[in-house]
Formats: sequence, structure tokens, C-alpha cells
Amino acid sequence: MASLSGRGRSVTGTGNERSSSGLKALDIRDPGAVERLFREFQPAVTYLSAAMTNVDRCETNPGESWAVNVAGTGNVVKACSSCGSRLVFVSSDYIFDGLSGPYAEDFPARPISEYGRQKLAGEHIVATQSANWVIVRTTVVYGWEAQGKNFVQRLVASLKAGQRVRVPKDQVGSPTYAPNLADAMAELGESGTGGVFNIAGPELASRHDFAVFAAGVFGLDAGLIDPVETGALGQAAPRPLKAGMLVGKAQSVLRTRLMGYREALPIMATARGGVKA
Repeated sequence: MASLSGRGRSVTGTGNERSSSGLKALDIRDPGAVERLFREFQPAVTYLSAAMTNVDRCETNPGESWAVNVAGTGNVVKACSSCGSRLVFVSSDYIFDGLSGPYAEDFPARPISEYGRQKLAGEHIVATQSANWVIVRTTVVYGWEAQGKNFVQRLVASLKAGQRVRVPKDQVGSPTYAPNLADAMAELGESGTGGVFNIAGPELASRHDFAVFAAGVFGLDAGLIDPVETGALGQAAPRPLKAGMLVGKAQSVLRTRLMGYREALPIMATARGGVKA
């Protein structure tokens, strides 16, 4: 919301579980509620980031997550069409199998988890039922946020508490700084450009290497980080291991420069009084 407000736009944010934090209450699973909100505000551009993103919960509760990630997306698509709103839909590199990343936008999708299958189904709804749309694929998003659920915030909290942290060394991705992602999405939303775009950090890193660098930036003990194979974590959902994204297409049309984690993590640390490496 800050990226859009900073551009002088009138912005209305919505939330379901977090509706008390200055956001309009909205459950996208309720088509009537979605339609009423769109009739009230008549948005020129809609940014759909709402999703159930806990991949293990999606794997074990596919009906629950489908209602949000697929049916809920369909409700928003229908409402956008009814008022002529441009739709920017947030997707994920989990639509790929993680065998041959980093991926360009036109690489064939082959999801290996329920979450990935649902995001791909959402993409299909957007691309086939929306008149004016952009799909933004992103991954490993980090930055300060109220719930503190992203990888870096959880890592910092654990290390500050002196807890050991097991981090996969065989998962490779493209860490993406949330404010940078928001700026790029805001620009895309206001442009006339449509289609699929990878918006992510341009630097690849294993999850372990990313964690070690983050620990150094925040002045924390990287010795508490134990590198492990993904399989040792016993997670319900399979992870795409060799993933990440190629961002040349996005950078060719955006004025916003996408930031690698070596540049962005110190900015994040400074924003909360952290200690740079």
C-alpha cells in the first residue's frame, strides 16, 4: 500500500485474518462480499496477493486452500471484470518442478506440490477470464511485516534468542525484498503492459547461504545455522530445489531496478536499527 500511496494514488487495502489493522474486512471466498466491495470502490487496478501460502498446510488441507487460492481468485477475477478493473495477480515459482531453474516466464510449468498446482490454476483463471491482467511470479519474499512469518524475520528472531536453526542447503532461489517487489508491482499495475513477469531479486542463493549472509548483516551468530538437506526437515509438501527466476523481461520494461539480497538485506537491517555486516 505504501508504494501506491507514495505515487499519489487513493488506496484501499483489504484483509481477512488481519482486517483489524486498518484494512477493510474481506474474505475472497465469499463471492457476494467481493462483488459488494468492488461495487463500492470501483478500483481502477486490483492487486491480488491474498492466498494461503503455507505450502505444507496446502498439502495436507487441499480443499481448504483451494477455496482461497483458486475459487477465491475466481471471485476476484469476476468482480474485476464487472467493473473494468485491471488485475495484478501474484503467483510463485512453485509452479515449476525445481529441476532446471532459474526459470524464464515461458518455461513449461510442472508443479510438484498442491500449492504449486493451485497457483497455476489461479494463473489460468486470470489469463483466460480477465480482460486486463498481469501475472507477477515471485519467490522467497522477505522484509519487515506485522506477522513476522517470512524467512528472514523468523531467522532473526530465532538467532537473537540463541536458538539453533536448520536451514536447507539444497534449495536454490531468488530472494526478493518486499518493498522492491511492491514498487515493481505498482509500476506494472499503472502501465499498459500485460502478460506474465518474473519479479524477484536478480541474485540466486541457496537458502543456507542466504541465511548466513543475513545473520552477518544483522550482527547475529551464523554458527547457530545448521545446513541440512531438505529431506531431513520432514515437510509435508515437496519443494522445488533448483528454482529461482530470470528477471530480464521485467527489467527490460520497468524503471524500478530489482535488488539482489546483498544490497537489500542491509537496507532492511537499517530500517529497524539492525547492524550491517
